[in-house]
Amino acid sequence: VDTDLFTPAPDPAAAWRTLGYGGSQGIATIGRIRPEKGTDRFVEAMLHLLPRHPDMTALVIGRTGKRHQAFLSGLKDRVRAAGLADRLLFPGEVPAKDLPCVVQGLSLVMQLPRYEGYGMAPLEGMAAGVPFVATDAGYYRSFSDNGRAGMIVPHDDPDAAAGAAEALLAANTPARGRLIREIAETRFSARTEADGIDTVYQSLWTSN
Repeated sequence: VDTDLFTPAPDPAAAWRTLGYGGSQGIATIGRIRPEKGTDRFVEAMLHLLPRHPDMTALVIGRTGKRHQAFLSGLKDRVRAAGLADRLLFPGEVPAKDLPCVVQGLSLVMQLPRYEGYGMAPLEGMAAGVPFVATDAGYYRSFSDNGRAGMIVPHDDPDAAAGAAEALLAANTPARGRLIREIAETRFSARTEADGIDTVYQSLWTSN
């Protein structure tokens, strides 16, 4: 992750207010809207969580392809039926240049895919000092650093995802945010990876 691009906000609460989505805390899932990405799982988890926390707003950030428009419509119908259309929002795809500002304002990133190749969204959150909840897909378990940066939850268990979100949000402190940022910088930053590659090449050149 680019830890120069994704950075902690000086005042996360103010950063969230600036986005204008409402509420005092923001949770988001980031990625294409389709079953493989678990967008429906996120919606179900929010249907459990949001009624218990009237100060929270949830965002489904991402593009929807033509073949998944019906899937998106079904999700919106579920949200409307639950009376949460003003607090579980679908802003669509956020331009790459604007995404760091959005991530800065979040209190939690939640990624619940059915499968994932790697998965950058938790790392982008971590670089901004934001914890995450995720299913055991891609490299999410490694990112979690044994629970210090995020929590791994079972597949298809929206109540467990909501409970993990509550636990992490309750533990959010400036010190926790600094720890999460440090994990991103020292273990998963683009700069750290480049330095590691350079070390390998320097060693090879020296040995010759």
